[in-house]
Amino acid sequence: MNYKKYLPHVLAIILLIVASMIYFSPILGGKILPQTDMLQFPGMYKAQEDNQKMTGNLGEWAPNLFSGMPSYQIAYEKHGNIFDLLISPLNLFDSTHSLGVFFLLALGFYVFMICMGVTPWLALFAGLIYALGTYNIILINVGHITKAWAMATMAPVLAGMILAFKKKYLIGFLVFTISLGLQLTFNHIQITYYTLLTAIVLTASYFVFAIKEKTIKDFAKSSAVLVIGALLSVLPLTGHLLINNEYVKHTMRGGSELTVYPNENKQNVNQKGLDINYAFSWSYGRGETMTLLIPDYKGGGSADTRLHSQDSKQMQNRIRELQSTAPKNQNQQAFQQLANSYIQNTYHGEQPFTAGPVYFGAIVMFLAILGLFVLNNKWRWWLLIATIISIVLSWGSNFMSFNSWLFYHLPMYNKFRTPSMALVIANVTMCIAAIIGLKHFIESENNKRKTLSLYISVAFTGGICLLAWLVPTMFSDFSCSKDAIFERELGQSFITALQEDREAMFRADALRSFIFIILSFVVLFLQDKGKIKKSVITVCVIGLLAVVDLWGVDSRYVNKDSFRYKREFTPIATNAESAILEIVDRNKIDHFRVYDLSKNTFNDASNSYFMPSIGGYSAVKLQRYQDIIDFYLTNTRYNQKDIDDSTLLNNNQVRQLYYQYKDNPNIPTPNFGVLNMLDTRYILLSNDNFIENTEALGAAWFVDNIKWVKNADEEILALDNFAPHRTAIINEEYKDIVKEIAKKDTSAKINIVKEDINDITHLTYKTSSTTDQIAVFSEIFYKDSWHAYIDGKEVPYFRANYVLRGLYIPSGNHTVEFICQSDILKKGNTIAYISSVLIILVLAGVILWPYIKKKRSKKE
Repeated sequence: MNYKKYLPHVLAIILLIVASMIYFSPILGGKILPQTDMLQFPGMYKAQEDNQKMTGNLGEWAPNLFSGMPSYQIAYEKHGNIFDLLISPLNLFDSTHSLGVFFLLALGFYVFMICMGVTPWLALFAGLIYALGTYNIILINVGHITKAWAMATMAPVLAGMILAFKKKYLIGFLVFTISLGLQLTFNHIQITYYTLLTAIVLTASYFVFAIKEKTIKDFAKSSAVLVIGALLSVLPLTGHLLINNEYVKHTMRGGSELTVYPNENKQNVNQKGLDINYAFSWSYGRGETMTLLIPDYKGGGSADTRLHSQDSKQMQNRIRELQSTAPKNQNQQAFQQLANSYIQNTYHGEQPFTAGPVYFGAIVMFLAILGLFVLNNKWRWWLLIATIISIVLSWGSNFMSFNSWLFYHLPMYNKFRTPSMALVIANVTMCIAAIIGLKHFIESENNKRKTLSLYISVAFTGGICLLAWLVPTMFSDFSCSKDAIFERELGQSFITALQEDREAMFRADALRSFIFIILSFVVLFLQDKGKIKKSVITVCVIGLLAVVDLWGVDSRYVNKDSFRYKREFTPIATNAESAILEIVDRNKIDHFRVYDLSKNTFNDASNSYFMPSIGGYSAVKLQRYQDIIDFYLTNTRYNQKDIDDSTLLNNNQVRQLYYQYKDNPNIPTPNFGVLNMLDTRYILLSNDNFIENTEALGAAWFVDNIKWVKNADEEILALDNFAPHRTAIINEEYKDIVKEIAKKDTSAKINIVKEDINDITHLTYKTSSTTDQIAVFSEIFYKDSWHAYIDGKEVPYFRANYVLRGLYIPSGNHTVEFICQSDILKKGNTIAYISSVLIILVLAGVILWPYIKKKRSKKE
């Protein structure tokens, strides 16, 4: 075997690792990147982590979030997936999920380019250029790691397809199967969806050319190879895909059953999928698409302090000048604080907020346009069409005439949010067009068409940048809707000055992009004229220029100052949380939850690290629980202002808090009936203060009567002003398993059993009563995983109070158990084991076949 041919690839991979280490060098010194989403993860994962230490299993439930929810999008036991073994080394390479993610992004694109016959040097720069795209760096910065992992496999998936269509069946099958299997295992379905859209465009393009060239048989053979590869990729993830398909139906992505809405002036359309306004919240502006070429077209990020930090003497002088124009009654210190808070947000687009622009690179855009001119039709059309689709999808609500139709008609599209994410397609296709176009330009013979393409490309991209620098007002007025809000407090002169700064940032970046484009144009011009003899020089110069361009912009968002020591982010209980834990331990309280009013309760998992909460952090909450939040925990309409059961408020502190909220119509008043049924025993008011809600109902209780309702609307509305300790609200769909209570046994008892080893997937209760009873459990109803047992025999249970579990319990002494175990996941894991063995055998056969074939030919 000729090992020397592998040496350039080994060297290139080593250089990619070195580049990753240089960019994220603080990690080597023991620091971490404090990624926003990853900082939430410890709180989300803590209950499962503890459960694994005690029982050896992660479990399928997260009891510390939103009163309990399935953990399938956090972590759960997966067995038999061969692709998990391939992912494992990544954890050894980088436990901080930053340096390793960057390397994987670069490696994935390097693999694509090598499969396309690009030289290792050009493939090396291609990998770096793709990984350094600002969207990728920003993803790493905010901690959207599964998304970044999945994006790293987009190009290799396409590479496998192209190889198969080029009749390189074995290598195409190998690359496609492994890449798709890894992407599915990385578990970011939206990125897989965008990969599928791109794959459809690519397949359609090759199909058209197969008809034109009369090679339908070859196309069919290639397609068959890819279908087999796709099936093998999916099989080890059968349990994962089935469980998520089951789960998503019950989440916000699955839509709501309600036709009423918590706001009196708005109606729920009862759609299956996300609400379109919520889904389209992060829509890229049509003009904002110019950030692909000029990064500061709409400013930087929502926390970008480059030009307007408090340390900026220029801005401080401006603030002092503007203070004289502030309203006379404006407190000068308050003015400065408000001014500083606003000018630290340089972004002036119409997205709610953003961590930074999507910038592909000026040189990448120049080369991509050049590539679309010089490449043949098989490359040109699928790249162009996929790019256009990507950009149009990213516009979301800014192109409703098209995107709203897709939202309601394109399969599964209404399960996803953040249209701007669709630009991940263009990120891949434009980089492909740029690098493959550069390869073609360097290798092709000089001719008028080639030279003309170069001039047109520089005129188009460089001309836009030059015009933006010379006449910026042609492109923007540098205002945004938020300006009007701050103008009332800061004055028009301040807003005018801020808009001047935005214009200056825009012009600076326009000139910057123009310079990089001209420099790369000069290199290609000299190469075209024969002044540069060796193509490797052209590749290295342009590659380095592109890296410098992107690295410079990326460093605005992730630089050495972005890193912190890990100890700074070790979860530490607040004084209030410590006090609660001490009370719980001292009084041996077996079941409780907290309601944290000191934070963004339903978008923060920090106190879930220490104790179970009715809040938390998750993008895939159960829809019914979200309904409870919308109606009764964050709404001023349904706030139990006419309580007819005084025993709900016999705790003085709770009553005081209730009336404090009740008398202010603008503050959402939590419904204490709902808080009590969720066993909200403690309400945190600040890091130091909390109150105890002695009306919290505990782990389970018996009710006096049943209130039957006909549908979801009646269920949710019945929670307004109800007494959960007396009444259970039950849908009529459960009438066949629920009997009316003949007589209330006032001496009946139901208590949760606290085991020595607490298993979050196994709850046990002891009951005692002289008559049949209806019990309500302060646990979230999820019939697809939880099973109920009375004295070891499985029995049906029902949904009570819209989100909780209810059970009909006969008279006598009984042991009641709830056990969480998904039958689908169990079967899926069995399929995963079998299919993984099959994949190993098939891949081994594919790898060994060329050698077997070669030996046979020698014998013959």
